[in-house]
Amino acid sequence: MLSALTTALSLALVQVGPAPAAAPTSVVPGWDARRAEHLWNRAGFGAGTAAVEQSVALGPERMVAELLTAESWIEQPFYARKRADADLSRYFKTLPQDERDRRMDELRNDDRAQMDDYLDWWVGRMLTGEEPLRERMVLFWHGHFTSSMDAVHSSYEMIQQNQLFRRLGLGSFRALLFGVARDPAMLLYLDNASSKKAHPNENFARELLELYTLGEGNYGEEDVREVARAFTGWGQENGRFVFDEKRHDDGQKRVLGVEGHLNGDDVLDILLKQPACARHLAHALLAYFEGVEPTRARLENYAAFLRESDWRIDAFLRRLFLDPEFYAEDKLGARVASPLDFLVGSARRLGLRPPAAALVSGASLLGQRLFFPPSVRGWEGGETWATGGSLILRGELAGFLLGRVRGRELLGERLVASDGDAPATPAPAPMEAAGERRNAGKGKAASVPADLRAIARMDLRPQVNLTARLTRGDPTDGELARALLEELLATPVPPALATKVEERITRARGELGLGDATWFSRPELCEPLLRELAHDVLALPEAQLD
Repeated sequence: MLSALTTALSLALVQVGPAPAAAPTSVVPGWDARRAEHLWNRAGFGAGTAAVEQSVALGPERMVAELLTAESWIEQPFYARKRADADLSRYFKTLPQDERDRRMDELRNDDRAQMDDYLDWWVGRMLTGEEPLRERMVLFWHGHFTSSMDAVHSSYEMIQQNQLFRRLGLGSFRALLFGVARDPAMLLYLDNASSKKAHPNENFARELLELYTLGEGNYGEEDVREVARAFTGWGQENGRFVFDEKRHDDGQKRVLGVEGHLNGDDVLDILLKQPACARHLAHALLAYFEGVEPTRARLENYAAFLRESDWRIDAFLRRLFLDPEFYAEDKLGARVASPLDFLVGSARRLGLRPPAAALVSGASLLGQRLFFPPSVRGWEGGETWATGGSLILRGELAGFLLGRVRGRELLGERLVASDGDAPATPAPAPMEAAGERRNAGKGKAASVPADLRAIARMDLRPQVNLTARLTRGDPTDGELARALLEELLATPVPPALATKVEERITRARGELGLGDATWFSRPELCEPLLRELAHDVLALPEAQLD
């Protein structure tokens, strides 16, 4: 085991040695493997060494151009069926109670299976790297324009919303905003589908102003009430947008100083003309992709660019990804990876191809359950991901992906994802007493989440050959240690960690009787050791950064 590997190491970044030679470029000074990987982590979901090296050779302009190249037509993974319970409700009323309950359970199970199939397809695209920036933006908009199955209760509407983000997420924010305002899942989630002239519902109006466009402090309570009136009659029927003129309030309204017989479209136009709208969206994008709070000057600069570019998201991202400031030292490897970023990114760096369902369930256990965001604000992200309990579970899930931890072993430990499910666990000293941590949860009474039960039914046997990948050229033990760490970490390799890994590899020579023989000549000895080391390294605090 690697019990002493990371004593006294922390989340702080460690600068080591000179940067690799940079490819010539006039746009991003110092373009190198570290910066290319940074772009892969933020604009996609990580990449292996070969892809990073290719990106260095391409240069930033061509790499960004490729990321922004998306197919205009996206094949549906399957035909998403609407839930039939609404259509059959009259027929069900004629059935005996037990038969009615059985049929409704069947419909709910079918709907749940459809959602699971779709999520497997979506996360599968992240894993295989199909249009990575498009899928990154789908995930961003899923957290920005939040809707949840907890309120929508239908996979069809949630799938259609997800596809809306996929179609329009890299295009015009104006078009996306107008689409979201008519989206059945959104109208159900925020209760606008039941809003009518006599009783306007303010939920959608409030979140439209506060979370989606202007931000707090840029509107008043009277604006919320007037916007709610403007959207009365906007609803859905069987998964399609409908406008009911009889339920709509066509009276005079005043929104942000503009008066008239305003409807929902009028309100959206008014919001897009507000300087606060561009600032709010620019802030959301900059904070998400850079992982740090933007300066006031930087925020104003990008907000102005949004307005000048007619709200084009692709133009905004092209400018951001070719901005030298995007690659500043305080942004490289400085963001706590979300559960999906950690799991998908680890798999991509290692060249693993686990079932997408394992990543969906693993991310859910860690607090990022797709289609079930925790609140209307989505996932807060950042340091909120780094709780003591979740860091332990991340390490175990990394071992699961590597085939070192069986699913049923995770179930036996009754690990849970959030501090709300179990008493908070202090953050462990990095990689100290790894074996003890792996047994820490045994014997504790705790409810078993459904996602953990799903993982417990899986035993992964990954088709990965770290020996073949890392021992080419007969590296020294020190070179092998550094190669493994560079493969796994998005941050510079801490010298103390490199030394500890090298010492462990050298010690293993004696324990295994390898002597002076090369590691690649004994893959049956090398591969288990490298997977053990990879498992332990991925449990490090440093490995949670991207």
